[in-house]
Amino acid sequence: MDIFNSRRADYSPMLLGDESELLYFTSTRNDAQGDELSGITGAKPGDIFFSEKDDKGKWSKPEVVQGGVNTDYDEGACAFSPDGRTMYLTQCSTDPSYPRYAKIMTSNRSDASWGKATELKLSNDTLSSFAHPAISPDGEWLYFTSDMPGGKGGLDIWRVRITSAGLGGVENLGEPVNTPGDEAFPTFRPNGDFYFSSNGHPGLGGYDIFIARVGKDHRYHLEHPGYPLNSQADDFGMTFEGPYNRGYFCSNRNDGRGCDHIYSFYNPEIVNTIKGYVYEIDGYELPAAQVYIVGDDGTNEKLSVRSDGSFTKVVTPGVSYLMLATCQGYLNHREELKVAATDESHEDVLQFPLASISTPVLIDNIFYEFDRADLTKASELELDKLVALLNENPHVTIELSSHCDYKGSAEYNKRLSQRRAESVVNYLIAHGIAADRLTPMGYGKERPKKIKKKVAEKYPWLKVDDELTPDFIKALKNPEKEEICNSLNRRTEFTVLRTTYGLFDENGNLKAQPKPAKKPESSSDDVDFEFYE
Repeated sequence: MDIFNSRRADYSPMLLGDESELLYFTSTRNDAQGDELSGITGAKPGDIFFSEKDDKGKWSKPEVVQGGVNTDYDEGACAFSPDGRTMYLTQCSTDPSYPRYAKIMTSNRSDASWGKATELKLSNDTLSSFAHPAISPDGEWLYFTSDMPGGKGGLDIWRVRITSAGLGGVENLGEPVNTPGDEAFPTFRPNGDFYFSSNGHPGLGGYDIFIARVGKDHRYHLEHPGYPLNSQADDFGMTFEGPYNRGYFCSNRNDGRGCDHIYSFYNPEIVNTIKGYVYEIDGYELPAAQVYIVGDDGTNEKLSVRSDGSFTKVVTPGVSYLMLATCQGYLNHREELKVAATDESHEDVLQFPLASISTPVLIDNIFYEFDRADLTKASELELDKLVALLNENPHVTIELSSHCDYKGSAEYNKRLSQRRAESVVNYLIAHGIAADRLTPMGYGKERPKKIKKKVAEKYPWLKVDDELTPDFIKALKNPEKEEICNSLNRRTEFTVLRTTYGLFDENGNLKAQPKPAKKPESSSDDVDFEFYE
């Protein structure tokens, strides 16, 4: 990977971003901050750099990370929280010409810039080194390397729980991960596979990369992936591109000066994934949403979504999954999928539109016979979706409203819209929805539509909060635009009235709710590697 590598050391790559479009790594190249040269290597102290991938997959020239992350001392071996807003890094802040202690620092991101790094105190031990942070995929554990007392010898891998109240107590991973030798550079694949490097386990020489997976006995089981991922030199610092078994690592193989360089690797394997998008009906993405996934193989997980409202989950062929998207202020939305076996990697894309409980929600593609209240056959698809939505949210009652344009008399339009709203309610009742959860209301032309942001983007001549009154429409003096506004006013909507239907018994006491299922065990497959410098 010539774009990342220099004549100096470049190591510990770490991908970041919803599409793994940012690569952070450590480098002692001449662009690093500070003027002092190491008395050991003759190079500058390391700084953290980054490169960004464009839409065509081309990486940019590496730049030093701005803000307060880098100093005149050594910074490197960074990792990120699952939401990408906290960087964990290693810093050596004493004289770089002599043996020195390392400590773990954190930096928080505000918009696109990283703030000044501050020390994360893991222990009252002031004589030991703490380095190479890694965050578990669920964000609940910080793994790190240390020579603190209580280990197996040399450098060991330890971990500490991350809680809302701060850090818990540190614990050594013990055997079979740690040995009397050195174990360092922990990292995770998103599926939970734990990678680290060791010179204490039998290998090809130097630091070799090992994979630790948790078995059904709840213990780690180690695998040595062999050549070409490992070599007779030092091999370490894995990072993965999303759920796939491809990404980057570093090694000092084939370098006469012993400098580390970044390599790419690719392990061809079949990966089945679900990609979902959670967003407001007739609106935008909901990054605060959460998705619950249950599978008939025992899967039971809760996922957070990315900033664009999306999530990705690796799934198993032959397993049936039920997914429920939730967000405060919105109704739930459920999707079901049985994953088919494939001969190549495949991604199923699902949509999770959530209905607001505070504003009217448009029901698209509801059609009536001309000048009548009879529903056409073409309306059934959307009405069946509404039936499913109400079944997924059994404690909700709604008002079902129908609206007309300004043409015709007010009295006639109100009668027609009332009959149309009743037609929709009758359809829902016929498909199993309790009548006392539904209130039909015909408003005729009394409530002109107010324009939302998404509609304004579709029709630039409309502005957010424009109200499509008769005077507004007539003032357009454009027959085509006037008809668009009339069509927007001719609509069927629902509004949430209550969210407590059926929650209380006849005495006003809260009914018992079902308990959540237990979490499943994880599993993974063994594979071979190809790599490229």
